[in-house]
Amino acid sequence: MLGTRFARRGARSTRFALLALVLPFLFASSLRAAPPDSLTFADVPYPMATTTTAVSAYTVAYHDSGLGEGDVPPVLLLHGLGSNLSFWRANIDTLVASGRRVIALDLPGFGKSSKQGVPGTMGDYAATVGGLLDTLGLGAVDLVGHSMGGQIAMTLALAHPERVRRLVLAAPAGIEEFTAEQGLMLKGFMTPERICAADSAQIALQTAMNFATWDARHAWIVEERSAVKAAPDFVDYCAANAASIAGMLDGPVADDLHALTAPTLVVFGADDGLIPNQLMRPNGTPAAIAEAATQLLPNAEAVLIPDAGHLVMLEQPAAFNARVLAFLQDS
Repeated sequence: MLGTRFARRGARSTRFALLALVLPFLFASSLRAAPPDSLTFADVPYPMATTTTAVSAYTVAYHDSGLGEGDVPPVLLLHGLGSNLSFWRANIDTLVASGRRVIALDLPGFGKSSKQGVPGTMGDYAATVGGLLDTLGLGAVDLVGHSMGGQIAMTLALAHPERVRRLVLAAPAGIEEFTAEQGLMLKGFMTPERICAADSAQIALQTAMNFATWDARHAWIVEERSAVKAAPDFVDYCAANAASIAGMLDGPVADDLHALTAPTLVVFGADDGLIPNQLMRPNGTPAAIAEAATQLLPNAEAVLIPDAGHLVMLEQPAAFNARVLAFLQDS
């Protein structure tokens, strides 16, 4: 039953209603038992090695694959809201095998990076990314950002175009625009208290909405998120999530994208259920947002990957990796 494809596109509202009813029962039978002891964020196991460094006021955790081949710029990976660098687990090895140095970081407020007092603005995140590049002695990079990470990537590229050679935007935030009233509604709904209060069934529901088809191989996301609820900095994590939602809404980039000339690849899962926002645009489609991106960005191409939702790089890694590598190597 978990392998059954959820309803798509015109039937998305039906999909979400059904999910709300059945997912708690589906996940109760599909998830492995949660760890008996709650984990701190620092204890969450990643499938790749990480280290930490000081960047401005933050301690930033990151993975660095080490030297690549030749003089090709490194690839820097930026995760989305609520996640961490391990969400690139299905992509890093392929990029490294192509001869690239790959760096992925936990943004402040997430993963193993420090969380207290994170303002959540796109400018602060972009400055942190630039600071990490400085710490590592790097100039221009190929920048890959997912969802909120895509909006951060665009913010950095607009502020410092010399630092970005090529840009990959995977299901990016920042293209879809919201009115002031819609922004206030979204901020009012996604409060730190509401985020912290989510139980395992709600976490499972929220996670499944990131996929076109739920597969139990992604159960680690639910288990990880559920296990850290008792972590001492969990409240700060919730606050960072809420602040980041406000930061995305208050830091629009669409009107400035005409100035972003770096070659850009926009990748959406054809069945993304999160972008566009289905509450605000119940008839919107990922294809429409991807098309809007190519109109706003002067040097962009877009691709839709079938059978993939918002976490396109995890759900269809082979197709995603092939598209990204072809684009990055087209120099």
